[in-house]
Amino acid sequence: MATYDLRCLSCGREFDVFVQGFLKDESKVCPDCAGIEIEQRFTGFLRGVSDSSPAPSLGGGCSSHGFG
Repeated sequence: MATYDLRCLSCGREFDVFVQGFLKDESKVCPDCAGIEIEQRFTGFLRGVSDSSPAPSLGGGCSSHGFG
């Protein structure tokens, strides 16, 4: 089951859609105004990281872990 974060361009409502597989156009309908001009929001999350933990590195740079 996939979750998609969407925003209606007509009324500004942000909502989630839960679908099996990929998001199809017929699933992109605003629950408030029934608008079909919908954009996908790209949100991120970190699972299992507490506030006291250092932030994970999201960079793709080289590191020196004894390789090479």
